[in-house]
Amino acid sequence: MSRRELGLLGMGALAFGALGADTAVTNAEADMVSRPARLVSRVAFMQVVAHPDDDLYFMNPDIADSVRTGGEVTTVVLTAAEAGGGASFAAARQHGLRSAYARMAGADDDAPWRRSVLVTRGGEAELCELEADPRVRLVFLDISMGSYTGSTPGDENHTPLAALYRGTLTTRPVLQPSESAITGGVYTRDQLVGTLADLMDRFQPTVVRTMDPDPERRGTGPKERAWLTDSGVHTDNEDHTATAWFTYAAYADHRARRGPSAVRLDAYVGYGNARWRHNLGGSSAREKLRLLGVYGWADRRKCGDPVGCGDRTVGGDAARPGWSQSTNLRHVGTTDWLRAGPDGRLRAFAAVGGQAVMWTETKPGSGRFGSGVGIQGGASGAGGGAGAGGAAGQRDQRDQNTAFSLAPHLVVAVAPDGRAQLVGLRATSDPDRGTWTQEVVVAGERPDGGFTPWTGLGTPIGATTKDRGDVGCPAAVVDGRGVLHVFVRNADMSVSWRRRDLNTPGARWTDWQDIGGHRVRDGLTAAVTPEGDVELHAVGHVLWSWRIGSSGGPQVTHTALPPMGDPPTVHTLRGGAALLAARAADTGVLSVMTRSAGGAWRPPGGTLGGQGGFGVVAIQPHAGGVFLAQRGRRGLVEVVWQPKLGAPGGVRRWHSGPGPILRPSLAVDAQGLVVAAAVGPEGALYTARIDARGVPRALQWQTAALA
Repeated sequence: MSRRELGLLGMGALAFGALGADTAVTNAEADMVSRPARLVSRVAFMQVVAHPDDDLYFMNPDIADSVRTGGEVTTVVLTAAEAGGGASFAAARQHGLRSAYARMAGADDDAPWRRSVLVTRGGEAELCELEADPRVRLVFLDISMGSYTGSTPGDENHTPLAALYRGTLTTRPVLQPSESAITGGVYTRDQLVGTLADLMDRFQPTVVRTMDPDPERRGTGPKERAWLTDSGVHTDNEDHTATAWFTYAAYADHRARRGPSAVRLDAYVGYGNARWRHNLGGSSAREKLRLLGVYGWADRRKCGDPVGCGDRTVGGDAARPGWSQSTNLRHVGTTDWLRAGPDGRLRAFAAVGGQAVMWTETKPGSGRFGSGVGIQGGASGAGGGAGAGGAAGQRDQRDQNTAFSLAPHLVVAVAPDGRAQLVGLRATSDPDRGTWTQEVVVAGERPDGGFTPWTGLGTPIGATTKDRGDVGCPAAVVDGRGVLHVFVRNADMSVSWRRRDLNTPGARWTDWQDIGGHRVRDGLTAAVTPEGDVELHAVGHVLWSWRIGSSGGPQVTHTALPPMGDPPTVHTLRGGAALLAARAADTGVLSVMTRSAGGAWRPPGGTLGGQGGFGVVAIQPHAGGVFLAQRGRRGLVEVVWQPKLGAPGGVRRWHSGPGPILRPSLAVDAQGLVVAAAVGPEGALYTARIDARGVPRALQWQTAALA
């Protein structure tokens, strides 16, 4: 029995939670009809995974939503995934994956595929194109998984694919699945990176998806036992991690050859999904489980394939290990990226194509934006404990084999004078040394409207784990005194903090300081109070909250709240009150909690629907009510308007815009209208204005492409 099968058996008891139901929250049910916006340009999606179920377990519903766009969808599977069954098992798993993709494309499960051989840098691979829709493709490289290594308790399950990237193995052979036309091959590290870059060059994706390159550490307490699916101290299979490393390296080569483009790289959490409360509900959760059932040959139909029609180890019981009930991006993202500038014009910021991009409203309250312009940053170190310099989204001129790119997580902190401070994560990929790292970087807006070079802040070292990795996605705010605060989760699953006084020219950054928290989940949310103090919130098994005032010392408390499926978003109000937008665990239902000045969080007066979405939620109070926006069903923008906060009646919603998106944003423009914004899969900005005095039946989306 393979490690994977043991994991399926041993983790069954942890798969708590219901899928949830689609429930109407208003009488305006027609508003739930999906109205996708016409995309600005061609879209194409490429997934790079280790095994032929990683995409179904960890990336859906995004892949099914991508198929619905009509764009090209190509999934590349690195290994033959033969563990526990050999060549015939590998072939059966590939049959199951073809069936699942046929189902996503609206074809019969056993629809025919055009199968051909691709010559790669390491030998041969199989290209499968769905005859009913040739835009849907699968590429199987069939690299042998081999055997797991490591016998020290707590340091087990290391894989040959990871050893290939690190350089402790120099080659990996190809295993020919039963019924495959390929004849074999052998891959070196360079050949595998080159093959993936070649495939990106051939299929020209606008979105590349892969697994988590830096999974969570297990923790250090006596209750932090190793799971059968862990690799070493990491809460994921090392094949998943190594696949991400190879993909990042190939992505850098592809971007270098392709030139400036909007191609985006997203990473997805793997087995670590089972360690947190689940976030999917409604139709998205049910569709995900159905597709896994197709892959697992749950119906045991007669398909005429002697090796079998799917993965029997999954069958119809895919929910049991607790992986399918959530979809989590490694880079959680933020919803505060649409902000007013010094002159009152709204500006939208995003990391697109590995670099920061800014769109600016043509005039205050116009509702139209100019083309997105890249924010270039040169190399710079940080005062007081800097990490490496280098321009985000570029290659290091000192070493052409090292590439930098911004992760799709960009925080916008606005100073009292309206100027923006951008905080992100910069990934550094160096396959020649077998390394992949990331660090926190900051760029500040100058008085002339340009931005300073990116400053590397490094990453905090966990005091207990002594680990610089597993850095979370930063949160940042500028307080009322002009001090920029940056927060990240560290490898100990507590929170680290750095700050710099923007009022003092040449002021140095403080060192990273651990400010506490226990088993904190990535996805911090920060806000500034009317008094100019900082509030920071993070969810774990409880809600952790910090307040930082003029004394500079953080005060930390924790509160038991209903379980959340995703990290919350907090918005402070005048008078010291606050709102918290949350997604209920297991059902995905949205709600808003309130807190009076100096009081405790009060449970929501009602739920706001939203099943089928996932990810952090944008919140914007307005005219006595509140707007929410999320990545909703089918990957579209879902905007919810509750005219009277806490009152169940009169709720309206819109389900439209581009898709599949990452995280939307909300803001109020100079005319007092609420603006919803999202970045589409082709890298264009989409915005829609809403007048709460005369709520429209449908949102009218404006677009702004990249320059």
